[in-house]
This record gives sequence, structure tokens and C-alpha cells, in this order.
Amino acid sequence: MVMTPKESDDMTPAERPLRLGFAAPMFAAPGIPTLRTPSLERLDWAQTLAAIREAEALGYDSVWFSDHLFHGRGGEFLESWTTLAAAAGATERIRLVNNHLGINYRPAPLLAKMAATIDVISAGRFELFVSHGMREREHTSYGFGWEPDVARRVAKLDEAIEVMRSLWSGKPVDHDGEHYRLRGALSTPVPAHPIPLWLGGPLSDPVAMLIAARADGWNALPASLTEYAAQAERVDAACRAIGRDPSTLRRSLETQVLILGDDSEWNEWMLRWAELRESAPLGFATSDMFPNGTAIDDPAALTAACVDTFIIGTRREVAAKLAAYRDLGVDEVVCWFMDWPVGDSLRSLAEDVRAMVKLA
Repeated sequence: MVMTPKESDDMTPAERPLRLGFAAPMFAAPGIPTLRTPSLERLDWAQTLAAIREAEALGYDSVWFSDHLFHGRGGEFLESWTTLAAAAGATERIRLVNNHLGINYRPAPLLAKMAATIDVISAGRFELFVSHGMREREHTSYGFGWEPDVARRVAKLDEAIEVMRSLWSGKPVDHDGEHYRLRGALSTPVPAHPIPLWLGGPLSDPVAMLIAARADGWNALPASLTEYAAQAERVDAACRAIGRDPSTLRRSLETQVLILGDDSEWNEWMLRWAELRESAPLGFATSDMFPNGTAIDDPAALTAACVDTFIIGTRREVAAKLAAYRDLGVDEVVCWFMDWPVGDSLRSLAEDVRAMVKLA
């Protein structure tokens, strides 16, 4: 049985079952760079939908939908909201979460209406993860404009959250702000339940303060155990600064996962990714997801960085690292499977490793 967040609130991290999220493969990125979907040679919606349904059948707790306008091989990327909506109609149990949904791509009042609609048609399975926006090129190429100051982008996100939560009340809303002006705006039907709100992204002081003030959950980008502990302390300090109990904040870690039969398989995957990269240029993919900025032409350094930053190893090694993140307070691990669709990590994590973590 899947335990809800409320049911596990009173447990210590070591007692709490670790939830598993599946990062939907929204783009193809063959080769080593990005390491998000390095084994996916070509984007295929039918294949993506099949993976989402398999994750639900395997007992994954959630599926997360990234938000870009172009990324990966040839720039091909499935738009986040429409993909999530299609998945809502094709699943029955699994929670549906946008991942870093860019607030500058969609007006917040309309986003509130869209979120309420998705929540109603999915019977309360929707959770909203909004972002202040990170990639300038994607904004300017579509004519959305770009604010280079992070603090100003975060301030706009803060106002957007206020607008959306006001509209979810189902009452007419008047709002006069710097970015949004509403007169008697009405959004009904109201959500089937209070929509949980996730925030995250690279931590800065404005982002940490907004997480503490507004978020139901904080999503961390890939980080080693040491890096995650430091980030968690930064977020906890922001909570304490405003009188919030840090334990009231849900916590997810978004990271890459690869389960190996033995250590020798890592080199085999490295060779496969190198071949894919040479045969299929990445197009619009960027290098900003290299672990710690490590150069890909130094295999030993890249291996060490990947093992430190991501969750890679045998079943026992992966279980031990998951348990270590759980002990640091992580409630849910959102998995980008490095061997999907040709490997077995998606199934192995659910069928083998999850039980090992519960016993750790």
C-alpha cells in the first residue's frame, strides 16, 4: 500500500517509506552529455506513454514531466502540460507532477485554471511544480522575453503563486500587482483537493526564501550526499528564519539512476553512450547537466563524478545510497533512468531495490 504524505508526517526519516518518482522521458539524448536519457536514441510518444504506464503498474508513486521548448536530439521535446494531460487520461493511480514548469511561458491566471482542470479530471492526483525560469535562449527564441535578475524572476513567481492560490478558492479575484492584474476573475470548478505546490531549482537566497515561505515541497537537483546535506541545511535555515518548522516541507531529489549487475557494466554503458553520441549529434542539448562540470573526455574523472553525484551501482549499493538520502530527509527520489529503454533499472528499482531500502 502506498502511504500518503500525511500518514508519514510523524515518522522519522529512517522509519518513513521512500517514495519513488519516474521522470518521464520527454526528449532523446543519445550519448554521454546530459546523462538524463542517454540511452534513448529517438523520441517516440508511444514509447514514453508505455513507460509511464509501466511505472504505474510497478508501483511508482509519481511521474514527473519536465518543461522545455527544445532540448535533446534535434531539439525535439514533448511539451510538458499537454503530455501530462494525456498521461492523466491514460493512468488511474499515479500522482502527476509538472517538473520546473516555467512561469514565463504561461500566464499565471490561465495556469491556475489549467491546474484546477487537471486536478479535477485526474481525481486529485495532480501536483504543481513551478519555476522562475532558467534558460534564456528558450525564452528569447519564442519571444517571451527574459529577466536576467534571479531575484526579480523569483518575485514574479511569488506573485504568480499568490494569484493561483487565490483563484483556486473558486471566488472572484481582484488583484493589482507588478505582473498580474485581475478584475473579478473566476476559476471553477475548484481543484478536487488542495493542490500541493513544489518549488526548486538551483538554490539562491531568493529561491530558498521562497521555498520556505510558499512551498509544500522542495525538489533538489542531482547532488551528492554531502552537497544535498548542505542544500537541505540552507533550506532549513530559511524555514527557521520565518518561524516555519522545516519538517513540514516535503522533499524530493531528482537524479539519475543506473542499476548494474556488476561494476564492469559501467564501462559497457560508457562505450554504448559514446557510440550513440558519435552517430547522433545532440543538436540543442547542452552540457549544463554534466556532473560538477566534469569534462566527458576524462573517463576516470567522469566516472567518479557520476558515482558521487548520481545513484549508480549494484542493487545493494543503490539501496544503501537511497537509504542514506532518506536519512537526510529525502521523501521521494525522482528517477531519470540512464539505461532506459534498453536496460532494466526501471523494473529492478521497483521490484528488488525498494524492498531492500525499507529494510535498510
